[in-house]
Amino acid sequence: MDKRQRVCVTIPVYQDKISAYEQIAMDQCFKVLGDYDIIFIVPVRLQFFIAQHPYCVSGKAKYITFDNDFFADIPGYNKLMKSAVFYKSLLSYEFFLIYQLDAFVFRDELMEWCDRGYDNIGAPLFDGHDHAKPSSAIVGQGNGGFCLRNVNACYTVVTSLRRLNYKKVYTDSNAPGLRKIYRYIKHNLVYNYSLYPFQPIINEDLFWTEVVPAAFPVFNVPEPLNSIPFSFEVNPDVLFELNGMMLPFGCHAWWRYNFDFWKPHIQAFGYEL
Repeated sequence: MDKRQRVCVTIPVYQDKISAYEQIAMDQCFKVLGDYDIIFIVPVRLQFFIAQHPYCVSGKAKYITFDNDFFADIPGYNKLMKSAVFYKSLLSYEFFLIYQLDAFVFRDELMEWCDRGYDNIGAPLFDGHDHAKPSSAIVGQGNGGFCLRNVNACYTVVTSLRRLNYKKVYTDSNAPGLRKIYRYIKHNLVYNYSLYPFQPIINEDLFWTEVVPAAFPVFNVPEPLNSIPFSFEVNPDVLFELNGMMLPFGCHAWWRYNFDFWKPHIQAFGYEL
């Protein structure tokens, strides 16, 4: 199968202003992965803006629009990435790479990672997540900012009516009884299914990396350590050592987590930081 038919790269765009660092991320994507179909994922309100974008005008990129509500905030984006309409729009491909505009790709290993047959793979997740320390343990994988997914596998999940076993944890154990009843109905009886829009109200990467594999044993995800060569996010210096002092295929949030580590590696590609 031709690689353009097998996998595409999707770049979500939320606004009509692209920062200098986001432009670096975008340009690097087109330099390294330009032989694949690259598709901007945008709200309807940005259709004119993206249609006039140089990468679209030149034919180097395409775009797909979705309802504005999906791009209004983080919960909206989480809904989009768990929606049937999103995965249906990509069913002509076997896989797709999510490339947020705070990602960076170092070399083209896209087909190699497709060949591994994972239904979802992203950067390792540390205990404490955003607040992890260098000594924190790796507890999972699948960060959604630079992430490869199997389109049909995801579409099957969000169009299937299967009860999940997600348990929402609350910190206010002394909440009034009526609130507890409301929460139980909302999170245990209503929003606890794989079928859109009745999935748990959680970040989409947590949904795909922990909740879905527990309910769908055939949904293939890697052991956390096997995701290290794919991508880094939190604790990139720690992961660099674990990866034999080698850079991964790509990374996410490079100016948020240990910018001093990433700066020389990204400048090596000719970018001014």
